[in-house]
Amino acid sequence: MSSTESPPVVVDTAPRQRRSVFGNYSSVDHRPKPEPASLPSGTGRMTASDNRSVELALLRSFAHQFLARAFDYPEAETWAWLTAAGTRQVLEVSVTRLEPGPSSPLRTTREALARCFVPAGFSEFHDDYITAIGHAARGSCPINEIEYGDIKADPLFQPHRLADLGAFYRAFGLEVGARSDERHDHLSVELEFMGVLTAQEAHLLNAGVEAAEALRICREGQRKFLREHLGRWSPAFNRRLHRAVGEHALGLLACFALAFIESECRRAGVAPGSEDLLLRPADESAALCDGCGLKDLPPGAVPPV
Repeated sequence: MSSTESPPVVVDTAPRQRRSVFGNYSSVDHRPKPEPASLPSGTGRMTASDNRSVELALLRSFAHQFLARAFDYPEAETWAWLTAAGTRQVLEVSVTRLEPGPSSPLRTTREALARCFVPAGFSEFHDDYITAIGHAARGSCPINEIEYGDIKADPLFQPHRLADLGAFYRAFGLEVGARSDERHDHLSVELEFMGVLTAQEAHLLNAGVEAAEALRICREGQRKFLREHLGRWSPAFNRRLHRAVGEHALGLLACFALAFIESECRRAGVAPGSEDLLLRPADESAALCDGCGLKDLPPGAVPPV
């Protein structure tokens, strides 16, 4: 890619997520690769349009992974990366190129976020996170997908959705690593997964026509994942979180995440889920557990695998 067309996208490597990480995946380098001299099967040099598609896929991957780390449990090391000058600059460049319109929701929410995502803001962000989201799956603003949905759905709704998420991850060669102590439906895990898929899209675009079928599958996977998972429930989570926290850094992060996921849904031709999606009854998961028999095990007994 010619440097006269746009400045290079460069960012320091992000710290590994503390709790939500795919153990067999290394974070992508978001710097554009040099243009190859030729593509397979005599397709010739990459066009400017091809280069732009690769760049946009990398920028989308960066935005997904930025949000994945922002919604992971707050750590000082991660906050230092999120608020570093280089990260802030790349996020600004990413948003500007993804949505050039100066008054687009993505750009206006990013600008508001930049005013609060500063090195000195970690303590407030951490306290707001603990208050609104907490350590358990069922805080005032649950950050796990299966807490949201039709209250009249089948009792097996939750385990089925978890199984579907695991199948998605395995289909693209990913396994939640041993270091992760989050469920498959944690928001940061789902965002990390989309970061992987968009990075794969950039790689396949660079590969040319011989990767056309793999590229189609990768893009269809993104579309389906947005429709059935991330784009279905995260708008409701982000709206709830902003209402709970207000105009602090965490609340503005929710606004930016909502704008970005809705932008991703539009790009994929998917209708985003309702921002008014309800939480499932708090006692339903307990009732589901009560019926499995594990609660009746004697002290010290090991549940069957």
